[in-house]
Amino acid sequence: MKESDIVVVGGGPCGSFSAMAAAKQGANVSLLEEHGEIGTPAHCAGHISIHGLRTLGLEIPNTMIENKISMAKFHSPSGKTICIDCKRPVTYVINRTLFDRYLAELSARVGVSYIHGVNVKSLWIDSNQIKGVCVDGENLSKIEAKVVIDAEGASASLLRKASLPALTRTACVTGVQGYAAMVSDVDLESVEIYVGRDYAPGFFAWIIPRQDRSAKIGLATNKGNPRVLLERFCRKHPIASKKIVGPLSDVSFHPIPLGGPPSRTYGNGLIAVGDAASQVKPTTGGGVVFGLACSKIAGNTAAEAIRTGDNSSKFLSKYQMLWKESLGKEFKMGRMTRLFLTGLSDRAVDRIFSIGRMFHVEDSIGDVSEIDFQERILQSSLTKPNVALALLCSLFSCLLP
Repeated sequence: MKESDIVVVGGGPCGSFSAMAAAKQGANVSLLEEHGEIGTPAHCAGHISIHGLRTLGLEIPNTMIENKISMAKFHSPSGKTICIDCKRPVTYVINRTLFDRYLAELSARVGVSYIHGVNVKSLWIDSNQIKGVCVDGENLSKIEAKVVIDAEGASASLLRKASLPALTRTACVTGVQGYAAMVSDVDLESVEIYVGRDYAPGFFAWIIPRQDRSAKIGLATNKGNPRVLLERFCRKHPIASKKIVGPLSDVSFHPIPLGGPPSRTYGNGLIAVGDAASQVKPTTGGGVVFGLACSKIAGNTAAEAIRTGDNSSKFLSKYQMLWKESLGKEFKMGRMTRLFLTGLSDRAVDRIFSIGRMFHVEDSIGDVSEIDFQERILQSSLTKPNVALALLCSLFSCLLP
């Protein structure tokens, strides 16, 4: 039996960040990671907003920055292109393994105890109150805790066992990504986004270059075989196939929750963060910045519960109230936008691209300095007449057959 004030399940960024926030407040925190080391296997593309990292107080070392991105090129199903040039770096391409380990190192410095190779089997529940977790690992059977933070990722098995709303398969897409040793005719300062039902139904495909001219190649889909779709994209896409040199290596798969957070992300002695709570941008599938922002709130709330001696559901509801104040509108707008985009035919998407090019929207939205708070970006963009007209025409065009 090992006892902690707070047990965090999962050593990804959200787990480490919530553990660090709680430990900074004086709580005794243990973090359980099922793998032998932090950061593996790596699933995420590691394309992260520079502004978002800085708002979280994170200045990451240059050693983990693989590229700096200032442009995004969007390709329609028929090959129309819109390029948004921000003139200065807006995002980093980072090494996710090194990033995860960096956050774990910061957490360990403030006293978080990391326990590796431990698989959490279930919550330890007594009299409808969570007492900790039951684990499967050497010399451990139960770990007692006053608060459990569930950062296990999209599987969210602990939430189901606590009778809390968990992710549904219909709200997820399956992501697949590999590495190309080289890409040609790709601007190293630009990510490339490809939409179309033939290659990435329900989402999009991407080419994210690194400075050594290698690239992360991937897509996400809500139907079909992701591996088959990725191979088709690399070999047969009329534009992308000419840019990708050779086969992909280290191909990995991962679910991406796009439905927005469930109605409750807390319970008696339990808080859910990150992918487990679907704290992911529904529009792009990016989960690091929003997930870390919610994780910081989670860690602070859990530490406050320890100080006050109140780990009840009523007290921990403060966590949901706070992240909703900060990000609730973003999740809501993102979910509505994702539902709209998913329902569009390829013909409708092509019409929207044509309208955007006709009104030169790329010239008006290239001055963004951050990409995470998309509600704010939309509000700012709609003050520009050509963007407002393009949006209005696009909405009307979607009514056409």
